[in-house]
Amino acid sequence: MIIKKLDLYMIRLFMAPFLMIYSTIFIIFMIQFFWSQIDELTGKNISIFIILKFILYFGISILPLVTPIALLLTSIIIFGDFSENQELIAIKSSGISLFRVMIPILGITFVLSILLYLFSDFVIPKAKIKVKKLGYKISFSHPSLKLKEGIFVNLFPNFFIKIDRKSINSNYLHNIFIFFYGKNSLVNTILSKKGILIPNQEDGSIQFKLMNGVLYSENWNGPKKEQFSYQIIEFDTLIQNFKIPSKSKIKNLYDDDYDFYQTLNTKNLIQKINFLKKENYKKINNTEKSKIYLAKLQLELQKKFTFPVTCIIMFLTGAPLGAIIRKGGIGYPTMIALIIFIIYYTLLTITQNKVEKTEICPWIGAWIPNFIFFPISIWMTYKTVMDDFYIINK
Repeated sequence: MIIKKLDLYMIRLFMAPFLMIYSTIFIIFMIQFFWSQIDELTGKNISIFIILKFILYFGISILPLVTPIALLLTSIIIFGDFSENQELIAIKSSGISLFRVMIPILGITFVLSILLYLFSDFVIPKAKIKVKKLGYKISFSHPSLKLKEGIFVNLFPNFFIKIDRKSINSNYLHNIFIFFYGKNSLVNTILSKKGILIPNQEDGSIQFKLMNGVLYSENWNGPKKEQFSYQIIEFDTLIQNFKIPSKSKIKNLYDDDYDFYQTLNTKNLIQKINFLKKENYKKINNTEKSKIYLAKLQLELQKKFTFPVTCIIMFLTGAPLGAIIRKGGIGYPTMIALIIFIIYYTLLTITQNKVEKTEICPWIGAWIPNFIFFPISIWMTYKTVMDDFYIINK
């Protein structure tokens, strides 16, 4: 009876802070995302409804990252406060071990891990597909969003543009360099000091209004002369319309350059990986690009399982750590949780980059952070349960 009351007490003690911390961390991530994208999403005549949908889909995709942080911080706070108030000592004196106290919350963590896997496998892929479709819709209704200062951008097939800068208070572009292919694959180049890009959603075209520039174009004189000529035209104002090819209006979502593998569930990932591993595919497409794409698919498959396991590891790290430091509240536990998760996330980022460069095996790269933290969490739990840690609490 005492054990059941203790279990219910620990669950009640855990749930309220966990939900509050989870919500807080989620909001922080959302604010950070919105702040990083505020220049791209605001002041572009984009519907507020579209912006909210974009933020919502992003929020869904970050839940696997938020959950381990919330579990780590909550467990440190709960068990730190539990130990600081001498409640843990009282429970131990009655013959109940720390691990037995951890069991009800560990059970909740297991349930959360399973739910997180199911969420990552069924909900997040659909959200990422919607994000991509929404992104394509925004990019073609507001093509200026794709422009990057100082970089050539392939705005649509056979059309490249580079700008030096965008005006902050207007839609004007400065020092424009346009390179595109006309009929018979003839090269056309436009240099302009200033211009504006106007999309026409009715006929699917883009109009450029350019000022103070030069147009260089090649001309084909016909099959008889079999030679080319060119012309150079200086202009004060040039209005040029470009028709976007219909096939490019909806970008093929199966293009690996657009990270389509992130929109696949476990079953589809396994099928895709098996297909790419077939001998006939290896003989035909054994290129560096196909190897990188295969590595990304394998990494994405492993990530379906690594984050749920990370939740368990973070709890097994946070609970004994809170009991050791004997500090409740927000400040001290938050600092420790941040340090631990920064180390974890740094390891994860480094190994993922190496996997995407095909420098290490995908499953090893995905699991290295967990392989490092899991024995540490088990060791800390064992030492704390056995009272082998001696820390002076000033």
